[in-house]
Amino acid sequence: MATRPNHPEWTSSSTGGPYINELTYSPKAESPELTSPGSAHSPDAKLTATSSPAKDPVTNPTREPSAVRQRPPSYRRNPNPADTELVAKRFNQWRRFSRDPYKPPLTSSSQPQGEGEELTQRSPRRVRYPGSGWTHLFYDLAWTATFATLAENGEFDEPMDYVSYFVFFAAALWLWASQTLYTVHFYTNDWFHLISIFLQLLIYGGLAATTKGYEITTYISHLPGVDNLNPDPPSNGEEELERFAAERTALLSAQAMALAFALTRFIHLAQYLRAYYYGRWGNGVPERKYVPWGRIIIDVVHPHVYAIVTGLIVSNGIFFAVVGIVFEAFAITKVGASLKLGLWVLGFSVEVFSHLWYPLLCRVGFFRDPTSDELKRVRTITIAQGTRADNTAKGKGAADPKHQTANNGIGTNPLPLAGLMLGERLDTVTTIILGEGINKFAGTLTSILTAPGVKRAVAVNVVSAAFIIWFIAYLYFEGPIIESNLDEGLRRLIWMVTYLPFLASIFLLLVGIKNQFILTSTLSMANRAFENFLDLLGRTGFLDDPSNPTYESNSELKRFLFARGMVWSNEYKSLMEGADQLSSQGWLDRVTAWVMRLSLTMIINPYKTISGEDIPEEVQTRLNAYNQNDTLPILDFANINDPSKMEFYAILTELLNGSIEGARYLLIFAAGIPLCLGLQSIIHSPPRDRYQWGVIASRLLMGLILALLLLLNLGRYQEFYIAPVLKHERARVFNWLEANWILPTIALAYGVLFIVELVLAYLAKRATLAAKTKAVRDSTATTTLFVAGTGVLEPVENGTVDEKQNEDQYEAEAEADAVAVDPDTGRSEIVEQPVTRDRNNSGRLLSSPGQRSSNPPGDSRVSPPPPMLGRKEEV
Repeated sequence: MATRPNHPEWTSSSTGGPYINELTYSPKAESPELTSPGSAHSPDAKLTATSSPAKDPVTNPTREPSAVRQRPPSYRRNPNPADTELVAKRFNQWRRFSRDPYKPPLTSSSQPQGEGEELTQRSPRRVRYPGSGWTHLFYDLAWTATFATLAENGEFDEPMDYVSYFVFFAAALWLWASQTLYTVHFYTNDWFHLISIFLQLLIYGGLAATTKGYEITTYISHLPGVDNLNPDPPSNGEEELERFAAERTALLSAQAMALAFALTRFIHLAQYLRAYYYGRWGNGVPERKYVPWGRIIIDVVHPHVYAIVTGLIVSNGIFFAVVGIVFEAFAITKVGASLKLGLWVLGFSVEVFSHLWYPLLCRVGFFRDPTSDELKRVRTITIAQGTRADNTAKGKGAADPKHQTANNGIGTNPLPLAGLMLGERLDTVTTIILGEGINKFAGTLTSILTAPGVKRAVAVNVVSAAFIIWFIAYLYFEGPIIESNLDEGLRRLIWMVTYLPFLASIFLLLVGIKNQFILTSTLSMANRAFENFLDLLGRTGFLDDPSNPTYESNSELKRFLFARGMVWSNEYKSLMEGADQLSSQGWLDRVTAWVMRLSLTMIINPYKTISGEDIPEEVQTRLNAYNQNDTLPILDFANINDPSKMEFYAILTELLNGSIEGARYLLIFAAGIPLCLGLQSIIHSPPRDRYQWGVIASRLLMGLILALLLLLNLGRYQEFYIAPVLKHERARVFNWLEANWILPTIALAYGVLFIVELVLAYLAKRATLAAKTKAVRDSTATTTLFVAGTGVLEPVENGTVDEKQNEDQYEAEAEADAVAVDPDTGRSEIVEQPVTRDRNNSGRLLSSPGQRSSNPPGDSRVSPPPPMLGRKEEV
């Protein structure tokens, strides 16, 4: 409806819009003609749809006020600006290409006058347009795929395989950590960041798809597909083809990794150059005409940004140099591969040092960090005196930042905060890695459950694995530290570094659990295959007369071999072929060799199904010789009591060598988890009482105990299959492995730690209640009273405080404590509430008459009055 200045108009008496049944007539401005007493156009005149006012020639020259339009359907309705949530959603979706992260948050029009300005003064570092949270979760999932795929495709047969994986995991974790540290400060809701995240998702996807051939020592200590630098020439075309495929895969993996590292570093450099530009020339910074060129690094752009930009420029040159190396023939030489690895280590080291440079200088006192408590207090005092000490200062009223901070103080343009907490991101990544690890052995478990004769061993391992995962999650999320967020500084970076061994230990432990499932199942089948098959042949009478043709259709023998991936009729025909031409001794040797071969095949076939992998070439060669030469199985039967002399067990040892070696060193990762958790708690913040120290000490002690179990690897004989008379000289870890006690031991260790922490939590709670009770009893010496109005002291009959009766009261008070959030760091601090107590040593809370109580109904306590209502009087 069109209106004119100084003229009345019809307005709605509701906030729902113009489509209503009641209208209110209000003038635009007072005038003698419109507001004269008794006039029909007086401001007090209110008209409804039932009244019949005179026509207004300005606002409604042709329609009566009672003629109200009907509300149109929603698909024809214009946006309602009063719908604040939808308006905010629209503005967030139609984002700009780039936004200034240094702009302070806008004052809210819905706040009372003065509150918006106070919020801006208290939160000068908050980003005005923080980004959406879903992009961070999506980024974390894509990043997890990089090392998860490597763990799925990689072979953990040797200790060097674990070292290679750990190095790759460290590089991948730094890609995530550096991006997260940037996101904490500079991530804004714009297309620049959405596009940069999308490009990194593509890079991570390509990296995940091409890491199959990655190994840190390729072309340094061995060539792809072989175990040395000078292998023998291939004996046949198939072996030559396999070496060619391994070389192609290794070269593709190296090229993909080099490109991925270089491109992610280039995108990261572009992000920080954008932050540098807005810090120097953006509209969100204050006027700095006073800044001399000699102090531009300190007073204009934050030194931390300068250091990181410098480090990224250097590292970009290094990583792109590696790209030039891997696409040349020089890359497949020993010198080229060593140079490539050295440059990668140097590039990542430069970036890490660039992040540590500013915190280290702050630690030695060269810089004064504005997030410190002292400078926060200075800024608070400055604001209270009517000046501005933050980056919201504008115009003539802005104070000179040179007079607000000490020398080398970073107070003119501090790093912004994007509303994202580093601790929350680390919690999310830890949860994703736990879930990814569970997914790794969940698929394997499906195949294991269908394997014959392994139910008992698998059941113990599954229960143990479930407890291990649960205890890890509990110990991490229910740790002794109060909060997960830290101020910027050296402590936060060191705390973040401890997540490298922690997360790597979790993931490698879960990979080891998967291999332990495979190993336990295979060993269970190997221990019973020969005995069970012989027992079945004896029960069916097959050994008495194998030539009886009725055995070819025996249902019990069919089912037994079907469960192990074999067809009984085919195996029986192979036994009977040419049997009539053999002597009695020859027939006996054939039956012996046939039984031994079937027993070995009963182990190999389920192993391939469970592991999902093909038999290695070396193992397959020995297996073919065993199946074609009757001498080997016959000799094995002769040495049935000495497994160390049997080719049967030599083939199994070579097949399971990787899983056996991994089981021997699985305790390294199991011990690393509680050790890292204990160190994280100490680095995060100093323990405040003996109970926090108790939790930390228990974690460190349990980690050391698990690490000491590695001494079980000591022994004269380092073979799994050995003569029974020599087992007492074998490394004890093999006895432990043979008894299927590795995973139960880890689960029991974590369970003991879980119980210890529960007991300490209970004792800490009781000690806290006792301390609160003692504080109430001791309050009779000096009690602070807030005198407001006609406040009175209420007498209490019982002058004692019963700890048991007041436990619920103390818990309620603890939950109701006011929490103040520091706008610069996002950390929460408990605010002490003023409490008025009586003189009778009772601890009852009192307040002035007329004050509204915040206690639940039936509670005789009265809430204390606000501190501004009166003065303090010492009694």
